[in-house]
Amino acid sequence: MYLEPRCQDILQMMIISNGYVKIQDIASQMQVSRRSVYYDIEKINQWLQEENIDPLVQERQKGIILSVTQLKAIKQLLFECQDSDLVVLTPEERNQIQICYTVLREKLLYIEDYMSLCDVSRNTIVNDLKTVNTMLEDYNLHLSYSIKSGYTIKGDLIRKRAVYFLMFPMIWKFYHKKLTDEKREEIAGIIKKLKTIESSLKAEYVSGTIPALAVFIANIVPQKEDLRFLDMDESELESTKEYALIQKYFPNMIKNEQIYLTLHLLGSRLQTVPVNLLKEDHESSRIASMLVNRFEQISCTQYEHRDELVQALQTHLKTSMYRYRYGIQLGNPMLATIQNEYSELFEITKKAFESIEKQIGFVINDAEIAYLTLHFGAFMTPNKLHKAYRILIVYPNGIGAGNMLRNEVQSLVPDASEIVNIPLSSYQPNHGYDVVISTVDLENEKNLILVHPILTDQDRVTILRQCIRSDNRAQLMMNDIKKIASKYIEDSQMNNFLDDLQNYYSSMRFSQAPLRDFGLGLSHYLQSSHILIERQEYDWKNAIKRACQPLLFEDSITQGYVDAIIYDQEVRGLYMFLNDDLVLAHSGRQNGVKRTDVSCAIFHKPVTFLNGQKARVIIALCAEDQTKHIHVLNDILHLFSKEDTIQELLSCKSVAKIEALIKANTPKR
Repeated sequence: MYLEPRCQDILQMMIISNGYVKIQDIASQMQVSRRSVYYDIEKINQWLQEENIDPLVQERQKGIILSVTQLKAIKQLLFECQDSDLVVLTPEERNQIQICYTVLREKLLYIEDYMSLCDVSRNTIVNDLKTVNTMLEDYNLHLSYSIKSGYTIKGDLIRKRAVYFLMFPMIWKFYHKKLTDEKREEIAGIIKKLKTIESSLKAEYVSGTIPALAVFIANIVPQKEDLRFLDMDESELESTKEYALIQKYFPNMIKNEQIYLTLHLLGSRLQTVPVNLLKEDHESSRIASMLVNRFEQISCTQYEHRDELVQALQTHLKTSMYRYRYGIQLGNPMLATIQNEYSELFEITKKAFESIEKQIGFVINDAEIAYLTLHFGAFMTPNKLHKAYRILIVYPNGIGAGNMLRNEVQSLVPDASEIVNIPLSSYQPNHGYDVVISTVDLENEKNLILVHPILTDQDRVTILRQCIRSDNRAQLMMNDIKKIASKYIEDSQMNNFLDDLQNYYSSMRFSQAPLRDFGLGLSHYLQSSHILIERQEYDWKNAIKRACQPLLFEDSITQGYVDAIIYDQEVRGLYMFLNDDLVLAHSGRQNGVKRTDVSCAIFHKPVTFLNGQKARVIIALCAEDQTKHIHVLNDILHLFSKEDTIQELLSCKSVAKIEALIKANTPKR
C-alpha cells in the first residue's frame, strides 16, 4: 500500500516530536482541518496494519505518542517509502532532472526518454524543455537538438558543469533510485573513495557534494571532454593534499580532470579554502563590509557584533569567489526550506546583494543567497543566557546553518547556561551535555532531539518540551511531587506516573510553537495620518524632518532620532536610497525609538541629497528591535519593485487614494 506524502509528513512529525502530538497541532502544522487529520490517521493505520505494526492511538487530552517498537519500524518503512517509485514531480524538479540528465548524457536523449523519466505527457515535456532553455540562458548555455545526437547542452564546458553541480544535490534521491544494481555499486564505490579522502583531509563537504562528485566521476569524466583552465597556477594546485589524494584514488583519470576534481574538493568544503590558494582576501573583505552596510540600510538594523558578522561573511564569500572563478556551483539542499521559513530575511538579503552586484562584478545565485541569509539571521537573534543547563547542537550543513540553529535555540531556551554547535565530525557520545539537538539521527544518543536543518514549528515545540523535561528546576519540582505521590502510589507504578505527568505538563505548556514576530505590514502603519503630500520645494534636511513629523506627533520617536538620521547622512555618509527616487530614512533604535512606526512623504519637486541623487518619496521608519519591522520592509521592497509605483503615487490627488493604492499593492498581514 502506498502512503501519501502528507501521511508520511505526519509520521515524520511524530518521530521528531519526542512526545505526545495533538490532533490540533498536526492540523495547524499541515494547515488542514482536524477532520482531514483524522482521515489521514485512518489511512496511516491501514498502512501500519498491512505492515504488521500497531496502529496509532489517540489518548484523551494527551494526543498520540509512538512506542519504541513503533518508532523503529516506522522509521525503517518511511526510509523505504522515500526510495519508492511512487512520486509526483513538481515542474521545477522536472526541469532540474532534465538538465542534470542531459549534462550527464548516459545515453542519447529524446522526447520519449524525458517522458519515461518524468512520467508525464509529450506536451508537458515540450513545454518543460522550453523552460529548461530559458533557465540555461542565464548561464550562456542553450539546449540543442538533432536527430542524430538527440538533446544536448551547448556552451562553455565549465559553465555546463557548474549548472550540474548546482542542481544535482536536489535530484540525488531521484537519480539514485533509478540506477541499475551495477551502476549503483559503481557509484557506491566512488563515494567510499571520496569519503576516505574527506576523512584523510579532516574536512567536511557541503551536503550533497560527494554524491554529485561520484556521479560526475562515473559519467562525465569518461567522456573525455576538452577541459581547459585559464589564469590558474596549476603547480600550486598540484602541491595540495587534495591533488595527491585524487592521484592516489583515481590514478587513471586524465590530469586536467584530476585538477578539476581538486578544485571541487577545495571549493566545496565547509571550512574555508586554504589561504595560499586564495587571492581575494582584500576583495572578499570589501564585499562583506559593503554587503553588511547595504543589509543594515535596507533592513534598518544595526548589528551589535558587526565585525564578527563581516568576518563570517568574508570567510564564506572568499570561498564563494573562488568557486565562481572556476565555475564551481554548489546546490543548497536547504534552499526551499530557507525561502519558506525565512522568506522575509531571504528577500532582504537578495535585495542587498542585487544592489552591489555591479560594483563587485559577479552574480550570486539563490543557493548562495540562502547561505548568506543564515549568517544575517544568526547575528540578528537576541542572545540571552542564564544559568540552568547545557545544550549541544550537532549539524552537517555548514557554519551558517549551525549558527542559525544555535541562535534559534537561544531564543527558545533563554535559561540555558551553554549552547554549543559542532559539526557532525566532532561529535563524541561522552559529551556531558544535558540535551543534544541534531539534524541527523545519532543512534545511541539518549537525550536526542531530532530536528530539520531549518526548524519547523513542530521542531520548536519539541525543543521546548524536551528542554523543560531536562531543566534542573523541573527535575526538582518532579522530585517534590514524587515525595508526595509516594504516599498514594506503589513504587512499581511511580515511574510511569511521573512520565505521564511530565508528558502532560510539557504538552499542555507547549502545544504550539512561539510565533516569530516580524511585526505588522506596511498598510497597518501608512494610514491617512502617516501620509504626506508635499508640493513645495525642500532641501534634504527639511525633507527628512517633514517626513518624520507624523512619527514625532504619534510619540513613536524623539527629536533625537530625526537628528540622528540627518547626522548619518551628513557625517557618516549613509545614503539611504533603496532605488531611484526612494529614500528609507532611519537610524539605530538607541537614538530615540519608542515603538515601531512608519510614515511616508511624497514630494512633487524632487529632493536632492548629498550624493547628488534625487528622491521623490521618503519613507521614515523607526524599529523598536531587529525583527518587528521585517514585514514592513518586505512590503516596501515589493511595492517599489514595480517601476511605475512612484509615478502612480505622484498621480494620486489625495491622501485617501495613496492609502488605497498601498493597501491594494501590499499583502494583508
